[in-house]
Amino acid sequence: MNTLVNQPKTKRGQATLDRICAAAEQLFFKKGYHGTSINDITYKAKVAPGTFYIYFTDKLSLYKYLLISYSHQIRMNIAKDVKDCKNRKEIERLGLKSFLVFIKENRHVYNIIWESLYIDKKLFIEYYTDFASNYVKHITEAQEKGEMKNHDPEVVAYILMGISNFVGLNWIMFKESQEFDDVVDKVIKALDEGLF
Repeated sequence: MNTLVNQPKTKRGQATLDRICAAAEQLFFKKGYHGTSINDITYKAKVAPGTFYIYFTDKLSLYKYLLISYSHQIRMNIAKDVKDCKNRKEIERLGLKSFLVFIKENRHVYNIIWESLYIDKKLFIEYYTDFASNYVKHITEAQEKGEMKNHDPEVVAYILMGISNFVGLNWIMFKESQEFDDVVDKVIKALDEGLF
């Protein structure tokens, strides 16, 4: 991530970087990556156009930085929310709820992550494969403890990621739900009991 951004050394510099990132998020969400210019971002962030280049070499570097930031934020939020869980089933339940709450509060994340498929397919692939490889480690540990059945961890990771993503799309983007306990309980019940 450090190769994507020139990290500020002062609080003021960090505040400027944060404004640039916040402006870019809002504009990428509303206008898309290709519909947003660096001048649009700096105008919204209330900084001079040249200030952008203190932090980023180009718009794509900023976009990549945001993608990596989202992955870290999602993982950190989930880790914080599941830290007191006693087993993998509890982790999956609270992790799914944590993800849904994060997305509800940061709806722009879906748009920006998924748009990466059209900006540079490699970015989209890397985002999900990196997320999955981390997930596989945790699934493998749970299998070794006897907390999960011994299915291919990579397949399980993508199944669980798919559930999270599409439950999020339906209950947040389509239905605009505010409460997730019921759907999370139903997902865990279906996983626990099996489908066939």
